[in-house]
Amino acid sequence: MNRFCVVVSLLCAVAMLAASCIEEPTMEFEDIEQRSLKAWMTKYKPELLDNYQEDGGYYVEVLDEGCADSVAITGKDVWLWYDFTGRDLAGNICETRDWRLAKQLGTYNVRAHYIPSFRFSGKESTTMMEGTYLATFNKLTVDGKDFEVRYGTKLRLYLPSSIVASESADGGYEGQYGLDDGKPMVVDMSIYGHVANPVAYEGNHVEAFANANGGICTEHKTVVEKEEETKARRRMMTRAEEEEVDTRPLEFYDGRWHQPVDTLEHLLVNYAYSPARQSFDFNAVGADTMMYNREDVSENVYGAGDVYSQADLNSRIDAALVKRFGEGITYDEVLDADSLNTKSTAKVWYVGRFLDGFIFDTNIDEVEEIVFGKVDSAGEALSFTTANPEDNDYILAWNYSIPTLRRGQWATILTVSTYAYGLDGQTGSTSTTTTNTNAYYDYANYYNYMNYMNSYYGYGYGNMYNNGYYGYNPYYYGYNYNYSGEDTSVTVTTTSTEIQSYTPLIFQVFVEK
Repeated sequence: MNRFCVVVSLLCAVAMLAASCIEEPTMEFEDIEQRSLKAWMTKYKPELLDNYQEDGGYYVEVLDEGCADSVAITGKDVWLWYDFTGRDLAGNICETRDWRLAKQLGTYNVRAHYIPSFRFSGKESTTMMEGTYLATFNKLTVDGKDFEVRYGTKLRLYLPSSIVASESADGGYEGQYGLDDGKPMVVDMSIYGHVANPVAYEGNHVEAFANANGGICTEHKTVVEKEEETKARRRMMTRAEEEEVDTRPLEFYDGRWHQPVDTLEHLLVNYAYSPARQSFDFNAVGADTMMYNREDVSENVYGAGDVYSQADLNSRIDAALVKRFGEGITYDEVLDADSLNTKSTAKVWYVGRFLDGFIFDTNIDEVEEIVFGKVDSAGEALSFTTANPEDNDYILAWNYSIPTLRRGQWATILTVSTYAYGLDGQTGSTSTTTTNTNAYYDYANYYNYMNYMNSYYGYGYGNMYNNGYYGYNPYYYGYNYNYSGEDTSVTVTTTSTEIQSYTPLIFQVFVEK
């Protein structure tokens, strides 16, 4: 090799060594995803490239501008109602609050309450997914102009994963596929209204429901006895000559709604209720356009799908309740029935509903069968401690109301969320459990059992493998050996209903005699 070739070889080696010491350029995942999302938008939605939002790095498509004369949500502390459907970039739905889509996907769940989501949007915090929050709280750049979201606005958002977090993809709102981590989401959302004071708002709903279903009693909020004849009238009914009986329950047995505790607003009890005598109008608050006025639910105010659109559903439930528990005590029987104030415990059966009639929980099998099509587990009466209600692990509405009832009585309890699930509500959930009944496991358990027995008794004549001495064959004792190797495991999926923040509730309750 000549000198020139040696020099060239050395230079090449140095160059290669230098190149190996240079670090390869790195890029954050968010930057990579932003480039990928922009490339996807350029290919499939080039007309939306100018609708890029710097705060969050997402794209906006306005499907409906909404009502021009309504108040914009931008920059305000409000509680917001909105529908929500999320897809991946291939169009697969990963979550939805639209019962029609759920029916098409085959994911419809009778325990899911398909109404708009109700979340807080504010200057300091939010309970919304970040992408939907940014799109409703901020002014948007759409076609080069500022745009503000308001009542009736419909948006389609193309969100990078950095501002995506599952809102409610559980409790029956799941789609056909789950969204993998680190993947963008396409969100359709429709705004159905907002309110600044949800406490006052749900209080108005409770009053509207009560007034449409018997009326609210106001004159008995505080009973002050002044007239001697009034006192005498209260003594006229007795169980014994020496015993004075409080006839106040008769005043409360008039079909109207009464406060069980005078100082608690919007906690009401209908003491005269019986499924044999009264059916409720669950459409009483359905005309509220800020919650449920959607074109797809003109005949069904909450869009619950097949179950609650059945005209005879509630009458069938009422008939089942009467058949199981009877009509309950009547006006003439009120004072003869045992007051729960004199008892230490009570057994309570119930049906829990939202004010639109949707049943979120019950311990009555007949109702489970009618509404949900099956009974996941046999219902049992709830044991309620009346002596010390604070010892109960129940909502405050029950602790205040149940002790005012009597044995054998039907009643309905109507309450705002203050005495129920409050600001937090109750998250809907879907859980799956698998019970193994595989014959192999039975065989293994039996085999271990026999080994223990043989180690103790021995393997000789008269031991556990022989039946002559003891008169039976323990080979078949307690287990019929028939190992086939077939898997007979049972998988059960159960769903609990979501109870949103500031949700008023109604309970139909029956107290055992």
